[in-house]
Amino acid sequence: MADQRELENNLTEYNSQLQQVEQLLLAEPENQEYAEIFQSLTEVIDLTKELLREAQQTTEPSSSAGPSSRPQAVTTTAPQILLPSILPPQVASQIRAAQQKAALSGQAPPAWAIGAKCHALYADGQHYEGNVTGVTAAGNFIVHFAQFNQDEEVIQANIGPPPEVQEVYQGVAAPRRNKVEEAPSVGEMPKWLAVKDTDDDKTRNRKRKLQKSFKSKMRFQQLDMEVKNRQSSWLNFKKGKGAKKKTGFLSGRQKESMFSVPEGLDSKVGVIGSGKGMTESINTGRHDFEAGGA
Repeated sequence: MADQRELENNLTEYNSQLQQVEQLLLAEPENQEYAEIFQSLTEVIDLTKELLREAQQTTEPSSSAGPSSRPQAVTTTAPQILLPSILPPQVASQIRAAQQKAALSGQAPPAWAIGAKCHALYADGQHYEGNVTGVTAAGNFIVHFAQFNQDEEVIQANIGPPPEVQEVYQGVAAPRRNKVEEAPSVGEMPKWLAVKDTDDDKTRNRKRKLQKSFKSKMRFQQLDMEVKNRQSSWLNFKKGKGAKKKTGFLSGRQKESMFSVPEGLDSKVGVIGSGKGMTESINTGRHDFEAGGA
């Protein structure tokens, strides 16, 4: 069974990754890959919690050691991302980039920023681009300025993420449209849209807007499904009872005359009951009555 401390560290890391993926989903709600990653991470967290409960029950009688204090040391390597094997490798780079940005903005541990590019204050009072190479015991950043080939200790207030490059518009593929014969699907509300107690006001408002948009989409899909069902019922009716052609008034098909002549060189002209023999003619003689006869 895995060590209890290792499981606790893994659970902390998975929860952090889940928050990062949730932020990515809020930025791109239609990204199916992010949604699958969120679902996989949720399952991994549930499994890790179950393993942790079993480990705590096993070690609970023998646990008597109190909390120990660790001396702070200079950190030169970023914490390793414990990525579950079921997730694709590119997820690690996405999570790492989100962690570095959060650390440089003061919203995450400074060690997460190690290896990241930054925009920091130099000794001359100007901001330059640099790379974070380590973190001091006081929690300050050690930044290497390649322009001056020198390392400087920078506090949190004097460092931040590099300016974002303005993206040029690129054409995107046309959205997929369902075919006429395809039935629309009505799904459930994604779990990552649930409002949590730990969410800030900005995240709460974003989730509420996405929830409203998702409910509206589900409502239109339901209406579309009802229309498709009515169309299907009408087509089935036409194939069944309505398939037989009728003639006469208001039917759109003119009734043929009984004296119509067929077309074509091999056609024959006849009367009603054509194909039957003609009635034989019986010659009847005149009947003479004898006078006074019986």
